[in-house]
Amino acid sequence: MARDSDRLEALEQQLREAQQQLGQLKAKASDDRAALADIKRASSGQYADLKDRLKKQPAARFDRGRFTFVSANGDFSLALRSTVQFDAGTFAQGRNPPNVDLNSGTNFRRAQFGFAGTAWRDWSYNFTYDFGGTGVEQRGYVYRAYIQYDGLKPFGVRIGAFAPPANVEDATGGANLLFLERPSAATIARGLAGGSARQGINAFMQGERYLVSVAYTGGKSTDAVSFDEQQGLVGRASYLVVDAPDFKWLLDADASHVFRLADTAPGHPTGIVSLSNGPELSIDASRTVDTGPLSAHAVSEYGLETAGVLGRVYGEAGWFGYRVGRGPLPDPSFSGWHVESAVSLSGETRPYDPVTASFHNPEPNHPLGTPGGFGAFEAVARFSRVDLDWRPDLTPAVGGVTGGVQDIWALGVNWYPNATLKFMLNYDNITVRHAEAPGRDISANAVALRSQIAF
Repeated sequence: MARDSDRLEALEQQLREAQQQLGQLKAKASDDRAALADIKRASSGQYADLKDRLKKQPAARFDRGRFTFVSANGDFSLALRSTVQFDAGTFAQGRNPPNVDLNSGTNFRRAQFGFAGTAWRDWSYNFTYDFGGTGVEQRGYVYRAYIQYDGLKPFGVRIGAFAPPANVEDATGGANLLFLERPSAATIARGLAGGSARQGINAFMQGERYLVSVAYTGGKSTDAVSFDEQQGLVGRASYLVVDAPDFKWLLDADASHVFRLADTAPGHPTGIVSLSNGPELSIDASRTVDTGPLSAHAVSEYGLETAGVLGRVYGEAGWFGYRVGRGPLPDPSFSGWHVESAVSLSGETRPYDPVTASFHNPEPNHPLGTPGGFGAFEAVARFSRVDLDWRPDLTPAVGGVTGGVQDIWALGVNWYPNATLKFMLNYDNITVRHAEAPGRDISANAVALRSQIAF
């Protein structure tokens, strides 16, 4: 009995010790849970503090090759921008006059560098310099330098040096063109009171389907010293008649009027205007059609255009008229028109941009470098005519103008490896006729290639 009592007492002691150890473990677990809760609370506070600090830091993005800084509150932004276009081409010339020799070679058509962004949320700005040119590179000039107020949307006001909205081709922008150059008729129209580097003030109203713009303009930042620079007005109205997923149709009307031309010399208010353009290739700076200098007190332009996309097909057409007010001599009038189209060979479509009321480059569905990707391809075609003859049967002394009639047939293929790069191969057939002097006629075929990077 004594042994059984001893065994029972030993078991009870072991049970008490086990219960004591279990109590210690429970106490320790409770302490650990409290410590863990303290750590979680501390970590949560540190995480919230870190998140708050990160929110106050400016954000940096690298989207489609463009490096952009944005402030934490979104009120300020700055984006680096650049467009570089290198052209190379050759002319096969016909029996041209001895003084006509179209240049084969290379050229940096655009070499633009700058930055754009917003300030205090309601203001935007753009400062861009260009070191390229038509036929020759330049040392650099102010291509864009403006500030814009956007706090009264849909209204806006822009002041500085810029290209005021002049027509669809003008708004498309150099990096988004179907061909290496704009059609002659549109180029002449935009150049009278608008065009790149034009100085002035622009008031506009812009929505998802409309754009109405009026600009008061002066000279260009690239102009030589003038004596009382020109003054003019540029107006444009666009409306997207159809806005369906696979079908968009745009109508556009524009007008420009230069009511004061730059003085030719101090105390000489008589102005000089010249309507001219080249062979629609930038490797040559020749003026293949040219009215020559015309004494004038005013010059006007008006145009009608339409553009649209239907699936992978893009189409555009435009007509422009010009009139020069000369005073004692009869006022001559001229005209030009073009029609062009693009067909995507890889299935993309040209997107519509409501800000500029124009269509942009297609973005590849399968960029080069992605699995099975080769980029986007499109075939393009255009016919362009500009008629700068007015009563060529008359001598210049009594008002005749013999600027010539230029027709250009153009075909091309554009390749977009990605959203930043673009390669364009163009073939142009160029003819210029002079009704009063066939010996001045020009004919040529040209092939040109452009390599472009834009962001």
